Amino acid sequence: MRSKKGDNLDDVLTGTTLKVYRSLVKSKDPIGPRELQKSLGLSSPSVASFHLDKLERSGLAVKDEKGEYSVDRLYLKHFVRLQRFLIPRYSFHATIATFLLVGWAVVFFSPNFRVALNDPTPPVGSALLLVFAYGVVATGVLSGLFWYETIRIMKNERI
Repeated sequence: MRSKKGDNLDDVLTGTTLKVYRSLVKSKDPIGPRELQKSLGLSSPSVASFHLDKLERSGLAVKDEKGEYSVDRLYLKHFVRLQRFLIPRYSFHATIATFLLVGWAVVFFSPNFRVALNDPTPPVGSALLLVFAYGVVATGVLSGLFWYETIRIMKNERI
């Protein structure tokens, strides 16, 4: 995605600028350079101003008449915003896949499944076991992939 000036927003949102943008996204109220400098532990308010101006030039932040900044345009490539929280998109998929995996465990320990596995007619028990194994493996792989992506995005601190 491109900004107003033609910069790639993924290139703009790196390092300290990304941390500044996250603070703006999470904040209810506009933030000034001094407040941002204190909250992020930056070396000076001018460093905060530099990154805030960079966000303003890219079209992601807007400056009000008091010199405070707020988000002008929300750009969350890998996250979903719920109030003031940023949640990785894949965490929803990972949670659903994990619940499905737990569902397979519940089925395995149910008495009816055990009875069906011991069915004397040969194709029933083996077919049921094959479907069960496929379901567990497929759901386990999906769950693992989604959790891997969630953790990778959180570690890389990409928006």
